[in-house]
Amino acid sequence: MRRPLLFGVASAVFALDRISKMALPELLSDGTPRQILGSTLQLIRSENRGGLFGLFQGSAPILALLSLGVVALLLLMHEREGSRRPSVLTAATGLLIGGALGNLLDRIAMGYVLDFIDLGVGSLRFWTFNVADMGISLGILLILVAALRPKADPLRADR
Repeated sequence: MRRPLLFGVASAVFALDRISKMALPELLSDGTPRQILGSTLQLIRSENRGGLFGLFQGSAPILALLSLGVVALLLLMHEREGSRRPSVLTAATGLLIGGALGNLLDRIAMGYVLDFIDLGVGSLRFWTFNVADMGISLGILLILVAALRPKADPLRADR
């Protein structure tokens, strides 16, 4: 019962990431930001040759191998969890796996991760990111919330 949720969430994140990365590069090829909500939310092409938040620049091959290891570890941990019922952790694991695979494919195919979502106010900007990064960030957030409030899992049916 948990596997369909896990693979469904992972597949959805991966598919949305691939679709967005295929649709946007042409639109953003000239390097000019495309404003969605003024300068608060805009799209701009960025090539991240490092990891999260641009750390470890030039490490795409190492990060690709690390991503494979993380995906394998997440799958192993998911299978070892005792419950057969879906949980927030199942959804979080799907988000992490889908995001990791989306960015992994970029690293293997292009040697960098294509980022394009730019948030901020004026000169105060967040790091440019993509749909896979959103899945990873949301997955981490859900794991933190579940760890802090283990009885507050709305997907658990065994309460």
